[in-house]
Amino acid sequence: MQINILTVFDNKKSEWEKIINHLKKKKMYVHTVSTVNEAYKVLKSEPVNIILSDYHLPNIKNLTFLNKIKTIRPDVELIFLSEDATLSNAINAMKNGAYDFYELPVKPRLLATVIEKAIEKQLLFLEKIELEKKVKGMFNLENMVGRSKPMQYVINLISSVASKNASVLITGETGTGKEMVAKAIHYNSPRSSKPFIKVNCGAFNEGVLESEIFGHEKGSFTGAITKRIGRFELADDGTIFLDEIGDISLSTQIKLLRVLQEKEFERVGGNETIKVNIRVLAATNHDLKKLMEEKRFRKDLYYRLNIVHIDVPPLRERKEDLPLLVSYFINKFNEEKGYKTKGINKDAMQILLNYRWPGNVRELENAIEAAMALAPRDVIEAKYLPSFLLLTQPQHADFYQIPQHFTLQEAENEIVNFTLEKTKGNKSKAARLLGIGLRTLQRKVNKV
Repeated sequence: MQINILTVFDNKKSEWEKIINHLKKKKMYVHTVSTVNEAYKVLKSEPVNIILSDYHLPNIKNLTFLNKIKTIRPDVELIFLSEDATLSNAINAMKNGAYDFYELPVKPRLLATVIEKAIEKQLLFLEKIELEKKVKGMFNLENMVGRSKPMQYVINLISSVASKNASVLITGETGTGKEMVAKAIHYNSPRSSKPFIKVNCGAFNEGVLESEIFGHEKGSFTGAITKRIGRFELADDGTIFLDEIGDISLSTQIKLLRVLQEKEFERVGGNETIKVNIRVLAATNHDLKKLMEEKRFRKDLYYRLNIVHIDVPPLRERKEDLPLLVSYFINKFNEEKGYKTKGINKDAMQILLNYRWPGNVRELENAIEAAMALAPRDVIEAKYLPSFLLLTQPQHADFYQIPQHFTLQEAENEIVNFTLEKTKGNKSKAARLLGIGLRTLQRKVNKV
């Protein structure tokens, strides 16, 4: 990697010359300027990694210079050098974002080592930025898989509510993608650069769950040997996703209600009131209205969570999306695992369409991954699908289940195609089975 250094100083003192010569010997490219305006121009046009700057530049406050540098290029690390360095100046500079601060004269070899460490920090920062871009791209609404009417309705709801600060209750069967919906809301909201913190409320018993979400103080219970920061604190300014919200106890529900109302709480065993600015998204596969009737879920908490309600449809109600989902998962596993699968054949796809998918999208994803692992060629064939799919197929597939929400014309086209497949293209036989004339069938085939 080529390391590009920008040095900013307004005199030709020998200390600076020694530093520059040593950096050049280390194969670093050094660009030298004497004013902050020149520095800004270079920063906008050149791939600068590190800035070495005199702490006392003329006509500008050093912290103003530092702040503007970070505005232009947040990834660039700045190291200040000064002949009359003081501890207060160094602390002030580093608090405001400087990487380090050294008093001149400084050993050029030491400075070169510091620059290399600063480069490591910069690379981590850039990797984090790239990861954030990738995650945001994954949950871009345009990339959400679903062209069926039920999923388009969900996507429109996400689009409408994402920019608001309202709580959202997400319901649906296991495996439908409730967490995906929650992440799509977060990453399309003004809080997208802030934390997205998930809590699986069904994974902890009551005492442990309270410690997880609120945190605890040292010594608050047996085994609490250190202070713990809870998920609500970690999610400050961002979003907290409470998955399986229907599984929490009534006593925890009361404490959770207070956070939603007052935006404050105390750690377990603590007295300090902690205020937070968070958005709450919750999800469940339970019928919360039934739980309320049974006095197992508080009505006031339900109404706080259910400002906006998004119900994610099961896969059996959006079969039109199945080919898109299959294609998405094939591309995903090709990228993740280095497979070279190009697609799925017609027979295998029909088996997928005939199955009811009680495990929904998650079950489909697992099935595609298993088939890709077994298939020796670049196309998934029926025999490589998981055995549970093959065993549940009807012995004589003389029926076809039309996916819900098809238009009348789409349903008719599906029936015509299916009947022609059953008769192996024999149009006279297909017309008899359909109870229509051969010419009528021909017109419908031409429409298809």
